[in-house]
Amino acid sequence: MSLKKHWILALVAASTMLSMTACDDDDDDDNGGNNQTIPQVYTDLPGTLITENTTWSSDMSLSGKYYVLPGVNLTIEAGVTVSFAYHNDNPDDVGAIITLRADATNFDTARPSAQLHCNGTADQPVVFTSGRGTKSAGDWGGIVLIGEAPNNISGGEGDVEGLSESIAYGGSNSSDDSGSLSYVRIEYCGFGIAAGSELNGLSLYSCGSGTTLDHVQVYKCTDDGFEWFGGNVSAKYLVSMYNDDDSFDMDEGWRGNGQFWFAMQAPGADNGFESDGRKTLGSGDATRPILSNVTLYGFGAGKDAEDKNYGMRLREDFEGELSNFLIANYAGINWKLESGDGDATSDNYDNDLLTITNTLIYNNDQDGAGDFGGFNSEADSMRFCDAATNNMVYPMDFFNDAAGMDFTPWGTADGSGVSPSGSWFTSVDFIGAIDPSNDWTQAAWVRWND
Repeated sequence: MSLKKHWILALVAASTMLSMTACDDDDDDDNGGNNQTIPQVYTDLPGTLITENTTWSSDMSLSGKYYVLPGVNLTIEAGVTVSFAYHNDNPDDVGAIITLRADATNFDTARPSAQLHCNGTADQPVVFTSGRGTKSAGDWGGIVLIGEAPNNISGGEGDVEGLSESIAYGGSNSSDDSGSLSYVRIEYCGFGIAAGSELNGLSLYSCGSGTTLDHVQVYKCTDDGFEWFGGNVSAKYLVSMYNDDDSFDMDEGWRGNGQFWFAMQAPGADNGFESDGRKTLGSGDATRPILSNVTLYGFGAGKDAEDKNYGMRLREDFEGELSNFLIANYAGINWKLESGDGDATSDNYDNDLLTITNTLIYNNDQDGAGDFGGFNSEADSMRFCDAATNNMVYPMDFFNDAAGMDFTPWGTADGSGVSPSGSWFTSVDFIGAIDPSNDWTQAAWVRWND
């Protein structure tokens, strides 16, 4: 099916600041140069097109959506702040950067997926933020990377959420490359055009393993901090802080790796993890990541029974290998395993498809050894224990000083970590996201408060 069939544009183009497409550009006729005619499926988009390789080396003030066309690279240098004007609740004016997937049919020659390269450092991160004097969650949309890696949607293609226009994602290129984000902060973002169709802080639509993600924070988003929609991209050193919905959401057959993820929630948030295995139960490859060294910290206050706040909510045939987790302070239960109808069941799981090992839980609403949110802790399909003793572990506390924002683990969690095999993972001996001897979350690129 051609890309063109997936573009159903409901709005008249409102391209502004078109001169931005040539800021410090590196023109390349085979990669989005000026000598190429831009197909109408792109010129009709309601926003600004970045049509050639472009570098932003100084602070930028933007308005509305920016689309990076297939075959084009947008590079943002260390220390640059990109600010988006407030949308005044008009969906047409919501700020976002959107990289578009590969296109083999609409240009003279086939083009690969667009790429966003943010080359920050620990002291000089690339920052995406609100342009308002007093910033608030939801002031602009977010960053959307779109690739052509596989997912488990019927037909292999879906439409990006949170946009009025219809933009397709997905394909068969598991090594697809949507760029690199390193030392990046995305803050005061998120916007919903309708229930169930929202922009997250960082949305990863079928991004392939060629994409690089490390040292990325999402701070105060009205929806999820990070969400994967299929694909194979892996990520290290992620911070999801004070986001209104889920801290980390992984769906539609995502099969990447993750290590050193930290989440801290504010009152009103939903889950630390919300993870769906299959779009349609029994159909397609399930979401199956390998994740290690994750700290999930809830807000600790009560919630309405209808509004869940789980450390992890694993649903719909979710699979994977989860190890070295710290799950603490959730107003709801520490984790829950659900079938497609919302009830806990062991029928969809077995030892080889989902394991939770070397994981500590503390001070959640339900930490009892007999019933983890409706799932029997003795069920054959789960292993939820300390690897050294094979027993459930309930320490008095996990962290040296959580109230003082020191989430380094104390002795019980130090020295007992066992890293997954494989060269991608860093071998460490601690549980949770943060090294007791090197708290990487205290570096300048991480924001802890306003």
